[in-house]
Amino acid sequence: MHLQWWSILPFAAMLASIAVLPLVPATSHWWEKRSSQLTVALVLGLPVAVWMWVAGGWQVVFASVVEYVQFIMLLLALFVVSGGIFLKGDIQATPRTNTVFLAIGGVLASFVGTTGAAMLLIRPL
Repeated sequence: MHLQWWSILPFAAMLASIAVLPLVPATSHWWEKRSSQLTVALVLGLPVAVWMWVAGGWQVVFASVVEYVQFIMLLLALFVVSGGIFLKGDIQATPRTNTVFLAIGGVLASFVGTTGAAMLLIRPL
């Protein structure tokens, strides 16, 4: 399926709304609500998904939805597993300590992936 150049416009509008709407005084309070963010995402995303579905690209839309659900399930599983890990200690917050945590995270990412390392080290102490 060949996409037209203008098919990127809803995505650009979504990025622009994420960047600009929180900064505009008239819309900043409105943008704080998750329902407003969901509304913008649906208004800009659903027409493109429907257009791709109708134009014969339903395989791409379906594969993207399946991949997204798999990613969310991975995050959920990592959060559940790492939520039971509790580290206790009194480590001084210094640049050296931060560097050690970054090094541990880098090594850990080689084994459990970047997402897994982030989930394990998100609340270390």
